[in-house]
Order: sequence, then structure tokens, then C-alpha cells
Amino acid sequence: MSTKLHFITSSSATSVSDLSITGCFTAEYDNYKVLLDDIEFSDGDMYFRFMNASGTVTSASYDDAVLLQRSYGGFADNYHTGQTYLGSIGYDNNQQGGGATEINVYNPYSSSLYTFASWSNTGMSSIGTPVRKGIGVLKVAESHTGINFVGGATISNVNARVYGVK
Repeated sequence: MSTKLHFITSSSATSVSDLSITGCFTAEYDNYKVLLDDIEFSDGDMYFRFMNASGTVTSASYDDAVLLQRSYGGFADNYHTGQTYLGSIGYDNNQQGGGATEINVYNPYSSSLYTFASWSNTGMSSIGTPVRKGIGVLKVAESHTGINFVGGATISNVNARVYGVK
């Protein structure tokens, strides 16, 4: 069975603390693919949160597990429960290399299911390339209509595209 991606929207920003894409999740699709490229920071990590009709969901209802795979050292597992975001989805320590991330979002628009996500990314570090694979859940059964990206520092540059998956 082949997967078809249907372009929904794109957004980009420079020198921001966060980037929100509203109205990108609807009843038309159950699953979505979000692609980010040119992720650049002065130093830090990027995370994401979902949005509902009232705005960004910042409650401590996010759980995730992230496998950090470093080209320059050992691997590490990071587990978080009761967080206010999911991540990490992009890292840059002023290398201006433009990391990239692929996020799969499952059932965000359903008001009767939790919203799940899985992601993989690559970043830039002065000592090598960090790669991450993660899974996460927002444990709130409500309709989520958008996604919000936030950085541990000012986001110098980010480009995002959202696709519906059929």
C-alpha cells in the first residue's frame, strides 16, 4: 500500500521565540507529516506542542522518550513525563548548519483520542552530529488543530511544511 502526502500549508520564520502553524489539522486526515528544515539557533534545542481552539496546550500532559545518537560519543535515552512539550526535535550550537526533522502526528483532530507523535532528526554540534528518534503523547483527549515549535533559545531560522497522509 502506497502512502500519499497531500500538502496542507507551510510557514517559516527568522529570529523568533516560537513558530505556530494554526488550522493545519482537520477532520480530513487522521495522520500528518510535518517536515522542518534549516533549523538554526544560537545554541539550544527545539521542542513542539499542540494547539487547540484556545491556543497552545502548555499543560503538563506530555510524555516522551527520545533516543540520542551521537556521532562523537555514546548514545543516551531521555524519558520525560508530565512535561509541557515534546522533543527534542532539533539542535544547533551556533553552527548555522540547518538541522532537519520529520514528525509524524497521529489523530490530532480527534476529540476522543490522545494525540501521538513520532519523530527523527539531525542537528549540528561543534563536536559532531547529534541524531534523535523520539515518540510522545499529549494525554488530553481533545481536538488539536495546530502545532507550535519553541526553542531553548531564539530560533534564528526555521522552515516547516505540513502534509496530510492518505
